[in-house]
Amino acid sequence: LSTELPRGVPKMVAAAFLDRCFCVSERGSSVGTEVRAGITTFVTMAYILVVNPTIMATAGLPFKAAAFATAATAIVGSGFVSVFANLPFGLAPGMGLNAYFAYGVCIARDIPVGVALAIMCGVGLSFGILSALGACSLLQQVMPNNLKYATTVAIGVFQAFIGFRMVNLVVGNKDTLVTLGDILSTEVALSIGGTFLIGVLAVNRVQGAMLIGICASSCFSWLSGLHPLPEKFAEMPSAHSFWDQLDFAGCAERWQETLPIMLAMLFVCIFDTAGVQFGAGLQAGLVDEQTGQLPGTRAAFLGASLATGLGGILGTSPVIILNETCAGIAEGGKTGLTGLVVALLFLLSLPFLPIFAAVPLTATAPCCIIVGAFMMGPAGAMDWDDLRFSLPAFLTITVMPMTYSIANGVVAGLVAHFILNVFSVSLIALFTGPPRRQVSNKLLSDPLVAEGQPIQPPKLSPHAPRVRLDDRVEAAERLIERAGSFNRSPSAGHWSPPGL
Repeated sequence: LSTELPRGVPKMVAAAFLDRCFCVSERGSSVGTEVRAGITTFVTMAYILVVNPTIMATAGLPFKAAAFATAATAIVGSGFVSVFANLPFGLAPGMGLNAYFAYGVCIARDIPVGVALAIMCGVGLSFGILSALGACSLLQQVMPNNLKYATTVAIGVFQAFIGFRMVNLVVGNKDTLVTLGDILSTEVALSIGGTFLIGVLAVNRVQGAMLIGICASSCFSWLSGLHPLPEKFAEMPSAHSFWDQLDFAGCAERWQETLPIMLAMLFVCIFDTAGVQFGAGLQAGLVDEQTGQLPGTRAAFLGASLATGLGGILGTSPVIILNETCAGIAEGGKTGLTGLVVALLFLLSLPFLPIFAAVPLTATAPCCIIVGAFMMGPAGAMDWDDLRFSLPAFLTITVMPMTYSIANGVVAGLVAHFILNVFSVSLIALFTGPPRRQVSNKLLSDPLVAEGQPIQPPKLSPHAPRVRLDDRVEAAERLIERAGSFNRSPSAGHWSPPGL
């Protein structure tokens, strides 16, 4: 008798094992779909292997060390969330946070790399404790929506501005602080072309648009002689740890600077992770319709915090769930198998770090600009009519990029929100007395029928007395006369009847 298994049996056994481990069939997916979704997610987020080390290098970190840290944190974060949360998410160092680490902390504030990485370890530890206690979800619920949206928009503007500076599209000016650079120079023109190339590909929904744009710009730069070719195409990766360079003592000595930075980064990590995981989970159909909860959120927060702490030791900025996760979910990803494929592909990319090291700034800066544009979406969901919420949001969006500090923007928004809401409520109570009772919309909207719409009879109990529509309209008119004229409240943004 032959002991060999029929062809295809090992593959079927492996597929069945993965199906059982990740509940693939239960969630209406298949192993093939999950693998394809994982590949799609990796392709759309692979640009981070080039862009993040480039930004970290400006802060004084060696490019190869930062590239290894980028891949390692993506492997740990994505793998942890896939196994323990069973969610189809891809994690990596967040765009915007990396720019703030390099330009807003190390360069603008002249904070040494050892101190900055110690801050990252503190962020990871604090993030992990809050995640384990379940406080991250509570903080996300308490924070005003306008400030959460404004923070995302502000980081996008900040990141795009840094992209402009990276290629000298925006340069310094002693009279106006900044001005337009030489757009006819080769590097600026190449960056503008790369930005529009990525934009056109993204508009046409081409998967991996940013990766394609980076490859096209890099090849043009290499072949035209603008930048040197890679010295090597592959080599065995070597881990580099900054553990012995972490300066916790220096971090404590400069606590007046480092504490606001740590709190600002922690704030952004929590709300970025919470926002993306809920939106992506909703897209994947994993949010419970009755409770509105996404299963595995605590493990997802823990995965991001673990990777962030590891990033502080290896040499990179905080780790979050990237928006590119949604690309894989659009391909059908519903389980942690998608995230596991992402982690494995990042692992396979480690030998090719020398290629990433040769990619020029002209190829990576367009990604900063495009991602900044993607982060403008929440601006449309913000309430701009109510000054109590719009002014704090406006201050967050403007202060953050203009002061090169996420911390300044977040603090400005929080302080403004507190002052406007506390004092407005106090003054209203002082001059107008207790809050007036609002007329229920149901009392007025039911008898009113839109023009051109058929009149629907009211749903009444069979034991209730029948009331003609004219009687109900007259009752509504009497109610309006008793309530007085309706006034539009420009600050509150809704109709309120005085006198009730």
